[in-house]
Order: sequence, then C-alpha cells, then structure tokens
Amino acid sequence: MTKHLYIIGNGFDLHHEINSSYKDFQEWMYENNPDVIEKADEIYGICDDEWWSDFENQLASLDTVRYSSEIAFENQPDLASDHCDRTWNDAQIEVENQLEELYSDLRKCFHEWIMQLKSPLESRKIDLIIPDSVFINFNYTKTLENLYGINQHNILHIHGCVDEDEDFILGHGKGYEELKSINTVDLPEPPEDLSAEELSEFYEEHASDGQMLHEQLAEDAAISGVASQRKPVEEIIKKHSQFFNTLAKITNIHVYGLSLSEIDVPYLQHISSIVGPAKWEFSDYKGTNLFKIKRFCENNNIHNYNVIELESIIDTAQLKIPFTDL
Repeated sequence: MTKHLYIIGNGFDLHHEINSSYKDFQEWMYENNPDVIEKADEIYGICDDEWWSDFENQLASLDTVRYSSEIAFENQPDLASDHCDRTWNDAQIEVENQLEELYSDLRKCFHEWIMQLKSPLESRKIDLIIPDSVFINFNYTKTLENLYGINQHNILHIHGCVDEDEDFILGHGKGYEELKSINTVDLPEPPEDLSAEELSEFYEEHASDGQMLHEQLAEDAAISGVASQRKPVEEIIKKHSQFFNTLAKITNIHVYGLSLSEIDVPYLQHISSIVGPAKWEFSDYKGTNLFKIKRFCENNNIHNYNVIELESIIDTAQLKIPFTDL
C-alpha cells in the first residue's frame, strides 16, 4: 500500500545544483534572447531583477491602464473620417497582437531554457523512501527518474515534463475578474444589428469621463491578454482527479522545495482535503519559507508537521570512499 507522497518543487532541483531559478532564466535570456527582454520592458515597464525573480507571478503585474492608454494614444480613431467606425478597434487589435507575440516568445524561450538545463549532481542526493511512495513533481526536469531511478509511472509531472510533446504549463494565479477589479473597466455594449453609421454614433456617444471608447476597448483587451496567462489550476486538478483520488490512505506527505506561492497552495489544499490525518514534512531553506509553512498549516488545520532542510538528509552513504586493503 502506498504510504508516502512526495511533492517536489524547484528548490529540490536547486538543491541538486541545477541552475533552474528564475534568476538563472533571466541571465539566460540576456545572453540568448535580449530582444524578448526588451519587448517585455516596453510592455510591462522596466523588468528589473525583482520582476524576473518572480517571473510567473509577475506576468499578472501589467499596469493595463498605462499600457493600453499608450497604445490608444498611438491608434486614435479619426472622427472626421467617413470610415472612423473601422478604426475604433485599432488600439484593441494592437494590444492583442503585442501581448500574444510577447507571451508566445516568453513561452518559447522558457521551453528552450528548460531543455538545456544541466544534469543534477549525484553528490547532492538525499534520502528518499522510494518503495510505497508516489510523487507529484512541479518541475519539468527528470531528476527523480534519472538520478533516483524512480519509475515514471509513480510520478505525476503536474505541469509537464521535458520528454513530453505537450507545452509546459506556467503562469500566474489571477483570473479575469480579479484583474478587472484591479484595473476598472466599464464597457458599454452596443446593440446588435447596428449599421456602420449607427455604430460610429454609438461609440461617440459613449465616450465618457475623458476616456474614449477605443481606450476602454484597448484596456479590456489588455486585461483579457494578461488573464490568458493564468495557470488553470482547477482544470489541472480535474484532469488528474483519478491520481488525486488514490491518495486517500497516504500517511506521510513530504513537501520538498516548494515555495508555497499562491499558485502552489490550491494543489496542497486539494491534497489536504483528500488525505486523512497524515504527517506532513516541509523543507525550508535558511528560514526563508517558515512563515508560509506555518500559515498554510494553520489555515488547513494541519498540526502534525515538521520542518527540515534538505541539507540535513543528504544520503551520506554515497559520500563514503571505499578503501582497498593494502
């Protein structure tokens, strides 16, 4: 019977000295795709080290009002033109095209970067209880398979894997409604079946508070574009419901290298709702995650837990040097 569940995050690969941090991604981008970094700077504003260190979450940080206003200023409809009804959507289309291109480029670069990551160091192996265990791997790498020899059938790569044809799953945690509440948009809907002339009149009548409707359309397009980069956690959990349902009798849960960000927590909450009174074990790195661990356990009524550092469970047997008799 399966007793142990290991939940593996990027800190696990970093422990094995794989350069898989977002800071490493930033440095790789500067070296290999500076044009994409420049494009991100133009749209998001200057993306500094802090921005890149939280890359996925920062995809939701676009100031849609500022960005869409700039695009709308460059794509103003000519109200004196007989064809002005055709230009109300120019700014909206430009926003859609720019964001689609940027996100496509970022995902392509991210995939290329992941594919070139180096192998883990064997000297950094830790003690894992492999028999009677299953694994949920948030990483795209195959450290578990290649270094620890774990059967791939016991591992769920929940966001994709380097040897799969599917795209990697990445993104932030904010949906359209949350983004819309942060960036207020009030769009009037034109009636159906309006002629071109009537549609133009409608747009002119509903330009209010100093904001032309083409600006509002552009702003809504920006919010929709950012929302499209949300990581679909609910859909992922539903897709793998059969796997999650096998976890009911798990007695020990080991959370190694997971940052407990707002994107991670829903997965753990779902697991907590399935398992019984299991013992939880979290890894921390130099105290950086203690607050999040404590908050998660308090919020989910988890009382039986402990915190370790991966350094403390390195497999020391592999470090012993055998000496032959002289």
